[in-house]
Amino acid sequence: MDNLVHLLAKPIAERIAAGEVIERPASVVKELLENAIDAHATAISVEIRDGGNALIRVGDNGDGMTRADATLAVERFATSKISTDADLRAIKTLGFRGEALPSIAAMAQIEILTRAKQDIEGTRLRIENGEKRLETAGAPLGTHVIARNLFYNAPARRKFLKSPFRETELIQKTIAQYALAYPPIAFRLIVDGRENLVLPAATPLERIGAVWGREVAGELIAVEYASVDLIVRGFVTRPSLARASREWQIFFVNGRPIRAGLLAVMIERPYAGRLPPGRHPLAALHIELDPQLVDVNVHPRKAEVRFYQERAIYGAAQQAVAQALREFPPTYFGTSETDWAFDQLAVGNSQFASAAEARAEYLTGNWRALSQVHNTYLLAQTPDGMVIVDQHAAQEQVFFERLTSADRRPPTTDGDQRSVISNPIQVMPREAELLSAHLDTYAALGIALEPFGANTFRVNALPEFARIPANELLTALLAEHERHRALAGDALRAKLAAKCACVCALKAGDALSLEQQQTLLDELVRIYSPATCPHGRPAFVALSLTELERRFLRR
Repeated sequence: MDNLVHLLAKPIAERIAAGEVIERPASVVKELLENAIDAHATAISVEIRDGGNALIRVGDNGDGMTRADATLAVERFATSKISTDADLRAIKTLGFRGEALPSIAAMAQIEILTRAKQDIEGTRLRIENGEKRLETAGAPLGTHVIARNLFYNAPARRKFLKSPFRETELIQKTIAQYALAYPPIAFRLIVDGRENLVLPAATPLERIGAVWGREVAGELIAVEYASVDLIVRGFVTRPSLARASREWQIFFVNGRPIRAGLLAVMIERPYAGRLPPGRHPLAALHIELDPQLVDVNVHPRKAEVRFYQERAIYGAAQQAVAQALREFPPTYFGTSETDWAFDQLAVGNSQFASAAEARAEYLTGNWRALSQVHNTYLLAQTPDGMVIVDQHAAQEQVFFERLTSADRRPPTTDGDQRSVISNPIQVMPREAELLSAHLDTYAALGIALEPFGANTFRVNALPEFARIPANELLTALLAEHERHRALAGDALRAKLAAKCACVCALKAGDALSLEQQQTLLDELVRIYSPATCPHGRPAFVALSLTELERRFLRR
C-alpha cells in the first residue's frame, strides 16, 4: 500500500502560515485531538498527570499509521492531509500543516504507538532529543501518543505555566470544546489516575446537556438555516436564560472551533428587545460551507478564519437566530418604542442618567404590592395591569444580578459584603484543591476565604444578603463547583452565583409583611433584568389590563 504521509513540496510549505506553537499542555492536547478526529476516530481517551506537565497520553481508535507513515509523520511539513496548492485553498481537515507532532517532539519526550487497519503488527516510535528509536510492537487499531516531561529542554517556558490545577482546567475546557463540536465521538479524560470526564457518543442536545448542564439544555432552541451554499445549525438559548459575558458562546466552521469575533455580535442582534443590555445568550452554532469559501490558513493556532463572502455569512447567522426566536416576541427590554419614550423622559429630566434609569424609576413604586398568596406568590398592581410574582425566583434573580452585574465593583465589607465569625471549616482534599485554585472567584462573589491548615478554611466575609450558616453555604457551593470543575472565569462565577442566590433566597412558604413584599417588588424592577431566575424559571407572570378585560368579556 502506498504511503499516506508525505513531505510537502517547498512552494506549498512556504505558503503555510507558521503555526503549531506549543505554549502549554492544552496546546498539545488540542493538536492530538485534531489528529485523532481527522483519523476518523469514534472514541478518544486523554490521560494527564501533574496538569499535563509530567504526562499527556491521547489515544484513539482511528485509522492508525503504517510504519513508514509513523516514521515520516514526525518530520516538519509531513502530512497526509494536503498535497497541492488546490488542497490548501479548500482544506477539509482540522490539521493540515504537518507541524503538530514535530513541534511536540521538540518540547517533550514522545512515544507513538500505532497500527493501521491493514497491518498485523503495530509500530512503536520513541523520540528524545531528536533521536528516534523504532520497533515492532503489539498495538490496538488506532494511534496512541504519549508526551512526557513537557518543556524538559526549555525550562524558561515552564516558568510561564500556571498551576497544575489551572492547566488541568484548560485541558478540560479544550476537550469540552471538541466534544461539543463532535457529539458522535466518545471522549474520556483521566486526571492523575482518576476518571474526570466521561462523554459517550450522543446527540448534539445530549452532549450540550452533559457539558453545560441539564438546566441549560432545557432552555435551548434549535437553529436550522440553509441557503444555496451555506448551512447554520445548532442551538441558542431562549431569552429566559442569559449570562453577563460571551464565554458561553462557541462557534464552529466546518467542524473547526473558532474565535467568535463579529459572529457573536451578529447572532445577538435578534435578541434586541428580548434581553436587557449587558446580557448575552448562550450559543453553540455550526457553520458549514464550501471549504473554498473560507481560509483557515490565517492564524498560528488555527483559531481564526477568513470568509471570502463575509457579509453573506454573517447575515445568514443573524437570520438563522432570528428565525429561531420567532416564537419569543420582544418584551419591554430594549424595544424601540419604549426605549424612545424613556430616552425622552431621561432627556427631559436631569435626575435620570439614562433611559434604563428612567424606566426603572417609572416601574419602582408603580408595582404596588397587594397581597401574598399561599405564602409563595406576590400579587401586585402595575401601571397597565397586574403581575403575579414567585417570591423565591424573584429574590433569586435579584441576588444573582447583584453578584454578576458587569459593572459590579469588588465587594467591600462596608457595602455588599459583611464580616462574619465562623469556626474553621474542614473540607475534602478534592474540595480544598478547588477552593485554593479559585479563591479569587469566591472573593468576587463576596465570600472571603482564608486557608487555615490542611484542608481547612475560615470564612471571613459573606454577601450581605446571606443569612444561612457559612458552612451550609460553602457546602452547597462546593457541591455545585464539583459538578462544573471544567469551568473557569465568568462561566464558573455564573454557576456559583446562581447557586449562592438560590440557597440564600426566600423559600416557598415564607410569610412576608406587606412592606417586605413591596421591598422585593422594588428590588426586582430596579435590577432591569429578564423575567426569570438564573435557572430559567419565570420570576413573574404579567397580565395586562387589556387581557383582563378580554377574559372578562369587557372587550
